Amino acid sequence: YPPQQQDPRYQQQQQQYGDEGSVASHHSQASYHSQASYHSYNQQYLSPQQSRSFSSSAPLQSGSSEYNTTLELTLRSLQDESLSFEHVIRAMQNFPAHALIQERGCALLWNQTFNADVCHMLVSMGGVVTILQAMRKHPTIAKLQHTALEVLRNLCVNELNRQSLLQAGGLPFVVETMQKLADDAEIQRSGCNMLASVAQGGMEYKIAVAECGGILAVMKAVETHPENDNVLRAAYQALRLLGYNPGGNGGGN
Repeated sequence: YPPQQQDPRYQQQQQQYGDEGSVASHHSQASYHSQASYHSYNQQYLSPQQSRSFSSSAPLQSGSSEYNTTLELTLRSLQDESLSFEHVIRAMQNFPAHALIQERGCALLWNQTFNADVCHMLVSMGGVVTILQAMRKHPTIAKLQHTALEVLRNLCVNELNRQSLLQAGGLPFVVETMQKLADDAEIQRSGCNMLASVAQGGMEYKIAVAECGGILAVMKAVETHPENDNVLRAAYQALRLLGYNPGGNGGGN
């Protein structure tokens, strides 16, 4: 699949806001998928068999004909950029061990979670837990880890998603991921962005980030990638939101 950065909508947002802007500002400007368009798409595109497969909450038995049919339909449907977030998250939940589905699902959700309404609706669908599960089950796939961190960044603009992250042990896991993939600049940038998003929730979250080693992880990212402007920008933003002044001039933001 093409890198997410090639998406013209994403490029426009990055040019307009960059990593230094408020994460919440992305949500106020980017709203590609209305709820109405999702339901219209679902009715026009998905067959009754696909709809049942996606909405099924019962686990499918690997190797069964139903499993193989649903897997094939799922992989095919995930090729379409317009697939609704409801179906994307259900596909990921139905096939947690399938790396390609998890990777593609995270890529689609990265775009869709720039919409604040989508982030809110994903609270009740277990969005945060699903993304963390994808990261935990596929720790060696750097692209998945990178896009998953960006999805979490967007989701955590929402207070309920921040709470879900804390309850699921997401913060120490993100810090651990940054430590394990310290040489990957994109992981470091996305990790810093994600921690910054959480820190915007207030003092409770700033303390939680600090207590799990988040500040040290951000500083390590700077130390490891001193020539990478994207990493430095994201790291300094995170440190400012956590109450530090990276410039050392004694001022605030």
